[in-house]
Amino acid sequence: MRHLVRNSCLVLALLVLLSAYIWPLSESIRQGKDLRGGFSLTYQLQIDPSQNAGEVMDTTITVLKDRVDPNGTLDLSIVPQGRDRLEITMPLPNERMKALRAEYLAMLDEIRQREITGRMLDRVLSMDRESRLPEIERLADGNERRLELLMRASKALDAEQDANDRLRAATEAGAPPEAIDAIVAEIAAASIEVDKAREELLSTVLVADELRRALELSDVDKYVLDDTSDEPFKIPSPRKKALEKLRAQHPDEVATIDRVEAKYDEYSKDRKTLGDPSDLIRLLQGSGVLEFRIAPGINDHPEEARLRQELRENGPKLSTARDARWFPLADPTSWVDRIQQAQFMTENPSAFFETRNFVVEEYNGTYYMLLWDTPNETLTQSPAQQNWRVARAFETADQNGRPAIGFRMDVNGGVLLGRLTERNVGKPMAVLLDNKVYTAPNLNSKISNSGIITGVDSAEERSNIIRTLNAGTLTATLSPQPISQSILGPELGQDNLNAGLEAGIVALVVVSLFMIFYYFTAGVVAVIALVCNAILILGMVALGNVAMTLPGIAGIILTFGMAVDANVLIFERIREERERGLDLRPAIKLGYSKALSSIVDGNVTNLIVTLVLANIGTQEIKGFAITLGIGVIGTLFSALVISRLIFGLLTEKVGMKTLPMLPTVVPALGRALEPKIDWLKYRVIFIVVSIAYVGLGIFMIIHEGPNLLDTEFRGGTAVTMQLKLDENGERMVMTRQQVLDRVKEIGEEAAPNSQLSELATAEVLPVDPQRDGVTSDTFRIKTLATDSESVSDHIQTEFADVLPTRPTLSFDGISTTDPRSAPVYPIISPKLGELIGMPTVAADVSDYDGGVVILMKNITPHTTELDLRERLDFMRRDQEFSDLITRKWDLVILEGTPEEVVSAAVVVVDEGLLVYQSRDRWEAEVAGREWKLVTQALQRSESLAGVDTFDAAVARSFRGKAVAAVSISFLLITIYIWVRFGSIRYSLAAIVALLHDVLTAVGLIALADMLYRSGTFGPIVQSLNIMPFKIDLSLIAALLTIIGYSLNDTIIIMDRIRENRGKLEYASRRIVNLSINQTISRTLITSSTTLIAVLILYIDGGEGVRAFSFTLLIGVLVGTYSSVAVAAPMVWSAKHDRTAKLEKAKESE
Repeated sequence: MRHLVRNSCLVLALLVLLSAYIWPLSESIRQGKDLRGGFSLTYQLQIDPSQNAGEVMDTTITVLKDRVDPNGTLDLSIVPQGRDRLEITMPLPNERMKALRAEYLAMLDEIRQREITGRMLDRVLSMDRESRLPEIERLADGNERRLELLMRASKALDAEQDANDRLRAATEAGAPPEAIDAIVAEIAAASIEVDKAREELLSTVLVADELRRALELSDVDKYVLDDTSDEPFKIPSPRKKALEKLRAQHPDEVATIDRVEAKYDEYSKDRKTLGDPSDLIRLLQGSGVLEFRIAPGINDHPEEARLRQELRENGPKLSTARDARWFPLADPTSWVDRIQQAQFMTENPSAFFETRNFVVEEYNGTYYMLLWDTPNETLTQSPAQQNWRVARAFETADQNGRPAIGFRMDVNGGVLLGRLTERNVGKPMAVLLDNKVYTAPNLNSKISNSGIITGVDSAEERSNIIRTLNAGTLTATLSPQPISQSILGPELGQDNLNAGLEAGIVALVVVSLFMIFYYFTAGVVAVIALVCNAILILGMVALGNVAMTLPGIAGIILTFGMAVDANVLIFERIREERERGLDLRPAIKLGYSKALSSIVDGNVTNLIVTLVLANIGTQEIKGFAITLGIGVIGTLFSALVISRLIFGLLTEKVGMKTLPMLPTVVPALGRALEPKIDWLKYRVIFIVVSIAYVGLGIFMIIHEGPNLLDTEFRGGTAVTMQLKLDENGERMVMTRQQVLDRVKEIGEEAAPNSQLSELATAEVLPVDPQRDGVTSDTFRIKTLATDSESVSDHIQTEFADVLPTRPTLSFDGISTTDPRSAPVYPIISPKLGELIGMPTVAADVSDYDGGVVILMKNITPHTTELDLRERLDFMRRDQEFSDLITRKWDLVILEGTPEEVVSAAVVVVDEGLLVYQSRDRWEAEVAGREWKLVTQALQRSESLAGVDTFDAAVARSFRGKAVAAVSISFLLITIYIWVRFGSIRYSLAAIVALLHDVLTAVGLIALADMLYRSGTFGPIVQSLNIMPFKIDLSLIAALLTIIGYSLNDTIIIMDRIRENRGKLEYASRRIVNLSINQTISRTLITSSTTLIAVLILYIDGGEGVRAFSFTLLIGVLVGTYSSVAVAAPMVWSAKHDRTAKLEKAKESE
């Protein structure tokens, strides 16, 4: 070989670099949620009542997947729950990242434990004087400044209460007005002092969530010029400014802030794409709505002064203008390019923007710009203008060379934008994304179909915006933050994964030993090439940040099988050449040459399927396709380059002259592996057998219908249960298998084909599991059963010994049905005590102004604050009240302690419907609905943490796209094989064999489900580890793997037929039989090694991979049979076979 040493060194360097990159595997390879577990985020979707909820859900899921995971490599799943919720699940990070995240969160929790909230302070101040002092010392927690402020507030409150007592006495005694006025003034002064001390105290408290939000801000600094020196000046990043502000506000906590910042930096430094829920939350924010609005200049709006005053006093939401609206600026620093301008804007934002002819005002630290809201001055996503979209968004630069986002409109959008800009030439046009103003250039001329968005300095934010615009606009609004978050254990079960991993290692070792035992030195070469192939594949997976899932492993198993097969094919060719008398070096060269076409054809046909699935398929199968594509490339490289180089080194540098193999050492074995069977003589039997079990398969598929599909395709019911507290006050725990056994028992004892029988195949996921991944106090049970009430009742009965029991609660007025007569009050004062007629209550509810307070006085039996919060939170998540989930609410203890609440109040505000806006609507939609929620929450004795129905996780478009992808794949394979083999017969033979294998595999999966449930055969199939398998995404991957395996197997036999045919137009009977007999050794060896691996996985791999390995087991057996008995006989044509006619004539004579 030419350049042997150079090429060997290059390959070795590549392998060393990739090995270094992927080691340790636990940190370099992202595992999918089925292998590692995942973060579960539940979002609320605000769907307009006039919209079709199902269509909106489908569109939203499609847009979100295109935005976050367009290539399907991140293993993201989005599952509809009920009418208006989405559960979005992403994989957990590796162990190191999990540990760093846990340390970071622990630091935040430590800060959270020391926080003093307004609710806590009000509760302490509302206590009597004797009880108050110990609580004040506890809240101060050794902080002298806190203690001073707490004592100041306490003394002022005592003074206020004493003055109130004197006022009552003076009023009853008929004191003169001057004396009463003096006491009233004392009360007012004391009240002001209480509020002042309260606000000052709360401002000294470091809030964990504020620190977290500051750390997650952009860390990109901005550079502007200094007018005096013309030198660049750095404006600190939003993150630096926010952290410095926190340090200035909390000088005692500077060391704590520094420690948390350092830990966050350590955690985020090596974090990959979607390494944390905050990454996903950030990507999901915003609807991707691009809009254009003309900005009025100074004095253009007749009521400009009044609108400015309204904004300063009430904020943007209560503006009364009908022709204009206030919109926040996305990044105020993007409007300046000189340090003096930045200082001017900070000191007087209104005056600064007036110099640029914009109407801008500040409210609560945010700058708002006034923009027109009339049809002739806007291009929005309103119903009248909805039929346009952004065709493409991309990275570009503005006129000064600074990074910007370019966009192009579709045809209709270009027309509408042209009309808007033509009408408003000479005026500034604001470009908004999700109602934030990014830029507002002056219109010098008409703009038709393109533009740019400036003012986004962060490359990550620009990338997110581009992805958002390219994915499309959400037709419904997603809640800004998830309404719930949890950590789920691996979908396959950590116990099953451990068993599967052990079985997989055993299988690989057995296959490797077999290859060495059978091929001796060549077997060692094959094993080395397989290890190199693994390094190549894992390296490319790691570099591409592809999440490794069970379907992805299916693709790798296929490529490993094809890599072994390629080596077997080469070795058998070398053995043939050696038996013809060639020396080792030319035999190796000729062996590789003759095996090349078979290896290339087998891998190219799989690559065709891969490319089609990756480009046409949905995200659910794109990840499998990409992993398979990586594997095909790695297989070709390792089989044709690496093993060839090793043989070159052995023959040219080591001087190896012989290459013994088991068939050459044991000649009888070699003769046995080259039979003289007339396979075509049995073709009628083959046809009958194939028709029989393919017919059975089709019948079973039709018979089972949708029952074949798992929850990913059909939806079902999800029950979340949290175990009760034990006698020590600690949550009880169970393992995943213990819960699964109990749930399966419910299903097995239920009537066959009933809803409850579906629990026999239920999926159990531990929520926030312990370190072993299987032990937890909370579990989620997912089943195909749709009768959620029956499922929850039976689960509660089965787990009655470990589930908590909650008694119904009552309070004064709970039986009142009309909220207008109930203890329900509008929040029109900041003092809660005044609203509910309990003047001793000092709680401040100014954050809930315009909302509602519901009084729960004399709660019986008394309960804990935690129980009340859990009840209210659970009910707010119930489907009946799902539209209320985004409302801000809180619970305030009025009498009692957190351990024993006597009276309490629920305060709620809906920012979109305040009592000041419409009293009638507020009473019906806020007060009435919240009263119903509270009464039901306290009177329900539910012991489960949640019961939800969920829709299919796989998009409804999956079926259509999958059919299209497979059809196009078959068409391209047909064309490729036709061109390569010169006849359509070869193409049809390959396609028929594929259909034969897939239909048989699916049919046997359906048969397994039916036999498992039957009383007669059930015990037998259960003893064989056969379960009621359902088709999910991992089984789809297994079926695609069968297609790849069958294609490869068939093409190798057909390639030998083509070789033996030579220049003949058709293959004769003798040639077909000869070709099958010549390749039978390779067929048996490859099938045997694959069967051994899959059988070990099936027996010892655990239930998590049993359906997967069962399908592969069927596929290998049926695929091997179809290559010999279905595809090869179809290549032969009796009509065109002259030799067959001659033989038939001789027989007749």
